[in-house]
Amino acid sequence: MNSGESSVGGLLKNIIAMGAAYFSFQSLVSCIKNAVDYASDLVEVQNVVDVTFGSMANDINKWSQTTSNAFGISELTAKQYSSTLGAMMKSGGLAGETMRDMSINMTQLAADMASFYNLDTDVAFDKIRSGLSGETEPLKAIGIDMSVAGLEAYRMAQ
Repeated sequence: MNSGESSVGGLLKNIIAMGAAYFSFQSLVSCIKNAVDYASDLVEVQNVVDVTFGSMANDINKWSQTTSNAFGISELTAKQYSSTLGAMMKSGGLAGETMRDMSINMTQLAADMASFYNLDTDVAFDKIRSGLSGETEPLKAIGIDMSVAGLEAYRMAQ
């Protein structure tokens, strides 16, 4: 009887050890896959940064490496947001340092808004992007009135 219990206990320990090893391996594979995907995404977004900002792309690269600690957004996210905003501003006629600075500032604003309003950063960014493209409803949802009447009232008060 004792011999049988010992064999079953040993078999159970082996099965548990094999299961743990399998899940550890799967976790490692998942981690490596995520790292490769992140690196691939970073390379792809770098092309957009280079095209959008041209000779100022290095400024965006340096700044985006600080955003994780300063604003809680990854380098990839900072580059995605700033290049999207930069492309929008560029197509609207802004260029040079003004476009670069506004792209950086609006990206930082998205991170700040996300924190302040307890939103996901992508949601906050989409609200800002929508506002820049003339959609007022997403910003109204958090109390920011960008309607023509609201902006005219603000202008008159100033």
